[in-house]
Amino acid sequence: MMYVSGETLDPSTETILLIETLVQQQVFQMLKQSQELAWRRGARFFSNDDLIFQVRNDSARIERIRNFLAWKAVRKSTKDADGKEATDDFVFGEDDAGAGSSQDATGSTTQILPVSLPWDVESFYEVQVPVNEHHGELIGAASLEKLRKNDERTQDMTASEYATWSQYRHASFTWRKAKRFREWAGLGIIAEHKPNDDVLDILGLFTSDMVKSLTIEALKIQCGEIERREYSMDSSYEKQDAGGLFSPPPRARNPLEARHIRQAFQNLQSRRLRKTPFRTRGRVAYVLVGSSAGIPFMQRTD
Repeated sequence: MMYVSGETLDPSTETILLIETLVQQQVFQMLKQSQELAWRRGARFFSNDDLIFQVRNDSARIERIRNFLAWKAVRKSTKDADGKEATDDFVFGEDDAGAGSSQDATGSTTQILPVSLPWDVESFYEVQVPVNEHHGELIGAASLEKLRKNDERTQDMTASEYATWSQYRHASFTWRKAKRFREWAGLGIIAEHKPNDDVLDILGLFTSDMVKSLTIEALKIQCGEIERREYSMDSSYEKQDAGGLFSPPPRARNPLEARHIRQAFQNLQSRRLRKTPFRTRGRVAYVLVGSSAGIPFMQRTD
């Protein structure tokens, strides 16, 4: 996940462990908030809605989750109609938040029905209005921005590097690791959900975005340090000439250090702490999430 966001292929072990710890703490916080929301409405188990409710202000992310849940329902119904069992070998990738309809080999178009959430105005009425074309504009813009960012990262890659990048692009916390992820996230200890819910898939999306957000912000901090050193008179780096036949190759970028990740986490926290915080029992409750367009930010859990 870090390599997909622009990090080198050999990040330090200290950096990886630090990111894993930060993401795990954020998952703990999200599960605690989800369980509290479930208790408030008198339920024992928290549901998908309790988890999604914490990021309800992120319209692009909500549309992405809607599209994923709708496509998953279509895949399941199609397999059931064909007499096949639904498979769990499905990874929530960046390409799963695409258009709202598809065309199969016979030429028929499959329309994806939107997923209604309890806090949507449409859910207050029995009769649902038809979905207009504006429904997928937010997610379409986010997908275009994501494609633009990926094109910038991969334009100078070789064929082997791009093959590796494409493989790492489908990295997931949850795919084929459901039992280990439940133990790692504290599911069953901190909070519990119904077995048929899509909680693991939604948490897999959130954790992936957390890693990407921290990596992107840390890379900005590292690039800022490099620029200040290059243009400072007291820089410890030697000035590079314009280049020539016998000039040494340009110095490769060093992997991110743990201090870059810590500073990135502080920056992401401070962007949201400037606003009025939502306090829960004397503690400020914020959850680290990254926007689907690749712009990291903090989402408040009010």
